[in-house]
Amino acid sequence: MSPDKDSAARSAALTAYREMWRAYDAAGSTTNPLFTELARFADGDALRSLEAGLESDRKQGLVGRGEVVPHPTVASLLPAAAPDTAGIVDCLDTSGAIRVRVSPSGAPFTDSPGGRRRVIATVKQVKGAWKVISLAPMAVGTC
Repeated sequence: MSPDKDSAARSAALTAYREMWRAYDAAGSTTNPLFTELARFADGDALRSLEAGLESDRKQGLVGRGEVVPHPTVASLLPAAAPDTAGIVDCLDTSGAIRVRVSPSGAPFTDSPGGRRRVIATVKQVKGAWKVISLAPMAVGTC
């Protein structure tokens, strides 16, 4: 693998991963599951999972406040000759992000505490753009 291709792939994959979380935070502030920025940085199972979480929050009258803080590293790049897929390992910090109820339903809501959690993700070039295609967050305290 050429150092230039390796470096470019690592940088592009990490950028897509971080931007996906930034877009998710923005979408969560209005619980908009169709927030267009999500599709810029996520696709496939990852996009469907993020949209489903936002839709669930929307139905419950919840919005997100604060931000998650990613700390990703590239664990793998494939194929070696011309990488177009990256395995990402993260210790995502969700301690600064909460969900709050904004609907006037009167039903109380207490979000579970955030913290540091391991996330395993796959980022792949999709039609020329790097996007997160799979995402597996673990429980708080896993890293």
